[in-house]
Amino acid sequence: MDVTVATKLLAGGVGLFTVWITCTCIYRLFFHPLAKFPGPKLNCVSSLPAIISLLRGRLPMDTKLLHDIYGPVVRVSPNELSFDGPDAWDDIYGHRAGHLNMHKDPIHVGSVEAVPGVTTLTMSNDEVHARQRRALSHPFSMKALLGQQDIVNSHVTKLMTAFKRLAKEEQIINVVDWYNFTTFDVIGDLCFAEPFGCLDEGEWHFWVKMIYETVKSGAIEQATRRIATVGSPLQKFLMNLIPGSVKKFRKDHLTYSNEKTLRRLADEKGEHRDFIYYILRNNESKQLLTKDEILVNSALFIVAGSETTASFLAGWTNLLMRHRDVYDKLVAEVRSTFSSEDDIRFEVLKDLPYMSACINEAMRVFPPVPAGLLRTVPRGGDTVSGYFVPEKTSVAVSSWAATHSARNFREPDRFIPERWLDQAWDLDKKKASQPFSLGPRGCIGRNLSYMEQRLIMGRLLWNFDVFPADEAKEWDTEGEMKYMRAFLTWEKPDLNIKLVPVVR
Repeated sequence: MDVTVATKLLAGGVGLFTVWITCTCIYRLFFHPLAKFPGPKLNCVSSLPAIISLLRGRLPMDTKLLHDIYGPVVRVSPNELSFDGPDAWDDIYGHRAGHLNMHKDPIHVGSVEAVPGVTTLTMSNDEVHARQRRALSHPFSMKALLGQQDIVNSHVTKLMTAFKRLAKEEQIINVVDWYNFTTFDVIGDLCFAEPFGCLDEGEWHFWVKMIYETVKSGAIEQATRRIATVGSPLQKFLMNLIPGSVKKFRKDHLTYSNEKTLRRLADEKGEHRDFIYYILRNNESKQLLTKDEILVNSALFIVAGSETTASFLAGWTNLLMRHRDVYDKLVAEVRSTFSSEDDIRFEVLKDLPYMSACINEAMRVFPPVPAGLLRTVPRGGDTVSGYFVPEKTSVAVSSWAATHSARNFREPDRFIPERWLDQAWDLDKKKASQPFSLGPRGCIGRNLSYMEQRLIMGRLLWNFDVFPADEAKEWDTEGEMKYMRAFLTWEKPDLNIKLVPVVR
């Protein structure tokens, strides 16, 4: 081809691209259905700022900073709005009479590798979700959980035994590891009747490490969905650019989970009161779940049931170590309530007012899932926090932004359990803190998480005096947790403590 012709074609192509970019920016800034909503101009014309924040692990915190500048609703991407008000939780995630439900947005990536023709509880449509929720409500009912308390407590006993040994040896303890060991063993026992042996060995099972990488790889996939329409040739091309080692985490997680679930399903008459026990007995008469649905939901529970509770416990411990006045009050409540460790049961723990306040406040200050869970506005559009939002808009409540907003909480960055007990804090908009989300798709495992939290907290404080082993700089709560990263859940650095056994 003649060099002059090639040069002209290239120049023409560059010119057309420049015109397209210019027209796109003008449209998105002035004529797009979301043009009236406030936000940085770069965010309004491009998804790049959100993608960079996502891949840096700072999207929840960066979104909060935008809310500080622009108010309760922010246009964080060309077709995405973030809200931080309490009403938005109900409007986006709740069930409103006369309104269509808002479904998971295509940008959202599930915790489990997609299986053709099968969906998990969290990713299913309304009809399938209702059926699955009915089937899974039995193993997560309070009655079932009380029946499973001895299973949970057996692993808490192993944790306390390990802590007693380490305390006797005057060792520094990284509780991030040990909380993960415990929650992973608990969920393994409840899903498959097979704990992973983390507490017995005092070491990471390879699968535990893979859980966080599974979540992190989901963030990378979400970045491709923010760049291009899901399923489009460009998005598929971008997915192919993700290293195979990264994508392998999600596939391996599903494979390992399937192997264990199938082994447990083969023992149909087993009397171990795990999730499968209740699912099989409920399924006998109603056939609510297919075999494949049991498999993918078991894989979901391993992720959702281990990492979030472990994150909460680590965050709670960090906050308690930084607020010795709160620590002293909680210790006094626990030790004055129980005369022996055997008496520490969930039925009593759930009614301890100061412990409940500490849990609520720790979940507000350090929400286990700090990112917004994206939904799509249904056809015809709908209102969110009093704003009319056009159909097909991606919307979410940023949990971190909502719980750290001065519009919702007085002194929002301070850890003050009394705000959940004292009338002096009644003006706080406590509904802005929804650590388990809400509505028909709210976390089905919240009661299990509360049980694990309370049993571990109660028995830890009954057995030991707890002290920080160092300054825990990376856990510094100043500057929007400036040393930490969060994808769907937190990437947790070490948190070192010293334990001194209580002498009675």
